[in-house]
Order: sequence, then C-alpha cells, then structure tokens
Amino acid sequence: MWGASRAVVVVACAWWGTSKQVDAPVVARAVAPPGTMFAPWASEGADDDGTWEGREHLLAPDCDWWNGTYYYDFDLCNHMSVTRMPAAVAQKAVERATRCAAHGTTDCVLSGEIGLNLPAAFVYDDESGMRMVLAPKMLQVPTAELRTVRLQDPEGEHPNQLFEFNTSVRVEYLRAASRTMQTLEMHGKDAYCMQALRRAVVPTCWESLD
Repeated sequence: MWGASRAVVVVACAWWGTSKQVDAPVVARAVAPPGTMFAPWASEGADDDGTWEGREHLLAPDCDWWNGTYYYDFDLCNHMSVTRMPAAVAQKAVERATRCAAHGTTDCVLSGEIGLNLPAAFVYDDESGMRMVLAPKMLQVPTAELRTVRLQDPEGEHPNQLFEFNTSVRVEYLRAASRTMQTLEMHGKDAYCMQALRRAVVPTCWESLD
C-alpha cells in the first residue's frame, strides 16, 4: 500500500542533507470550480441522473494524483466551510477516497486527488476503513525521528520526490460533519500522509486555518 506504491523511507536525513529535497512548489492549481465542494467526475455521471447507478464499481475513478511539483489551492479553505461540512459531503469524500485508494493500491489519499475543495487527508483504518482527517493542525512529538521519504505517485507518471518527514506526528483536527475536535498521534505511513498533505497545500490556506 503506502509503503509499496507511494513512499519508501530511504535513509536518515543526516546522510542526504537538505539539498536532496525537492524544491518547494512555485505554482498553485485549483482543485474544483470556485464555490463548489467537488470537482466533477466523469465516472460518477455528469448530470446526477443515475446514468452510472449500479455500475460505479466497474469504472475507474477520476483520481488526480499529486506529484509534489505544485500546491493545491482550495477555494473553500476557511473556517466556515470546514466547520459546516454537511454529512453528505463527508460521505461522498470518503467514498471517492476509498475508490482511489483501491485503484491506486495506497493507504493515503489527499483531498486534492479526489477533487474535494477542502484540505483533508484520508488514511486507512482496519476498524473503520478510510478515515477522513480534515484540516489537521500539526503538533510535535518529541520522540519523533526525521527521515528522508521517497514519494511516488501511484500511476508512476512523475519522477520520485524526496521529502524530510517525521516518523511520528500528533494532529488536531475536526471530525467531519460533527464539529468536534480530535487529537490523534500517528506513526509511519500515516504520519507521512499527514505531512504530505501539509506540504501539498498552498501555505496561505494553512495560515487561515491554524
């Protein structure tokens, strides 16, 4: 999953040095049309008229994998949109993320990859399936180690990118559609997924939320 198809810990950062990291992106890419929660997916039918009803599992999802060379620019990156996410939106986001995770053989999906116009990451949980972590705020874990991680998009269409990520992170995030805060400590591939999200989103978005 994540370790096999998206990222592999190469060596401790001290060996490579920071010069081996990928440069920070200088361009931003919109995720969905302004004011809309989702980018349209052809595999879901263009008119919500039931065209694909019952056949969705036969169609490849329209995942747009992040390759580390640009930022996601979320049009709805604000406290109101985050705190007032409807349950139906959260359900659709999880459904899309689950389809992309299966299609890309990965345990980590970013919201920009599924066309969701809000910053979120989806990680696989054995008990509940894909967990949605919405607008996570990163908190330090004193015992975490720094590693150089090689990230590869599941389609393998872009050269590998190297990032310096901590082996453990603590995130504070809003549970989707519940307006309740949760703090969770993550390790390994889940921690890398959270840090990939933070790196993938245009910095001004985090400035408005943190």
